[in-house]
Amino acid sequence: MPLTLIKGSDIVKRSYYLILGFLPAAVLIALFFITPAIWGVYSSLTNMALVGKAARHLQFIGFQNYFRLFRDDAFFTSIINSVKYVIGSAIIGQFLLGFVLALLLEYTESKGVKGGNVVYGVVMLAWLTPALVSGFEWGAMYDFYYGTLNNILKIFGLSKINWLGKVPMLSVIIANIWQGTAFSMMIFDSALKTIPPELYEAAKMDGASHWQSIRYITLPLIKNIAVIDLISVTMATFGAFLMIMTITSGGPGMKTTTMSLYAYRSAFENFRIGYGCSISMVLLVINLIFGFTYLKVLKKIS
Repeated sequence: MPLTLIKGSDIVKRSYYLILGFLPAAVLIALFFITPAIWGVYSSLTNMALVGKAARHLQFIGFQNYFRLFRDDAFFTSIINSVKYVIGSAIIGQFLLGFVLALLLEYTESKGVKGGNVVYGVVMLAWLTPALVSGFEWGAMYDFYYGTLNNILKIFGLSKINWLGKVPMLSVIIANIWQGTAFSMMIFDSALKTIPPELYEAAKMDGASHWQSIRYITLPLIKNIAVIDLISVTMATFGAFLMIMTITSGGPGMKTTTMSLYAYRSAFENFRIGYGCSISMVLLVINLIFGFTYLKVLKKIS
């Protein structure tokens, strides 16, 4: 069989086209991630501010913002709030609820029960609604005097609840679960469809219950996808703040102020850009850890 020699010019041409294909993505990454990250690191090492003396006299102060950060009780409160928000919203809420909904959809489809598409559509509609709009909707529903939830309680003769005063964290967690569950549901629904039905039929013939089929067939076969979904929703929830900002603005007090929201408030409400950037850099490091974990798991699966 004759060998085909590749000319040097052809190799150069192919390399040129390969670089040309990656160039738009590289430009976008540099423009929207690398450049802001470099600016954020630099700003976190300065006394940059929007008002006051620091606004007129920018100075390099080294790691003073970080030293101040780790002596700031409000910062540690924001970390605790972020962990609560992620556990309640991403792990217990979106991840588990998405899995349960996917199981129910798969079960109803296998039994020929109608209505599954309606549930799928409703959950998807919540996901497609912008977070800003969802935040205003939930804020209106939580209103003590005119909110939908308290009006429903009133119909059943129950007392009104000050949702945003007594249970603010639970309130924003519920709102975020409502909006974000569709992503996990879609991931699990796609994963469940890859499992051969013959496995469930064989398990049923062997006398396995529905729960045993889930435990010994479903979970082992989708565990890799489940890990990817868990990391994805955790990363997305950890850095999100628009829903909380719209519903509670981080209040009352610091009860719903997460790290991302604390960074925003420090920079644009207290006008301390450098200090806000130092919080953002800590958040960036946490997200990078999640990101590297995601890539490691993905590589292991591949």
